[in-house]
Amino acid sequence: MDTHGIVDYITRIVEPITGRLGLELVDVAFRSEDGRWVLRVTIDHEDGVKVAHCTAVSKELGVHLEVEDPISVRYHLEVSSPGLDRPLKNEGDFERFAGRQILIRTHRSVAGRKKIRGILEGVENGMAQVRMADGTLVEVPMEDMSSARLDFSL
Repeated sequence: MDTHGIVDYITRIVEPITGRLGLELVDVAFRSEDGRWVLRVTIDHEDGVKVAHCTAVSKELGVHLEVEDPISVRYHLEVSSPGLDRPLKNEGDFERFAGRQILIRTHRSVAGRKKIRGILEGVENGMAQVRMADGTLVEVPMEDMSSARLDFSL
């Protein structure tokens, strides 16, 4: 099954829905979990995600999915908020959350590490700037990140 194609297709459907509702689309994932397929749509709102936001996106997306029927297996649709450990996906996220504690995991070693935790100072030219606990400023190329998220594990 082409999960990337499904994610791309669902993203194209749900972006106009979230935009119209004043929401931000954070992520779309489609994967098998505990033997069942889950289509997870993660949304955010500047004042926090309410149940009504999730319900509205779920209903409208559900109608599209019933009509278009792009997924050939049984799956469960989940629409939720990103939670406290919100993933950072693009430069806009890194700009928005400057000043916050983050955790970045990388594909290859950056500054001798594959896990970088510190205060996000910003992003410039595709490089996230993170101030480590010892005061060192580390620049992490966004292309080398396997994941980045807000971190509350102090």
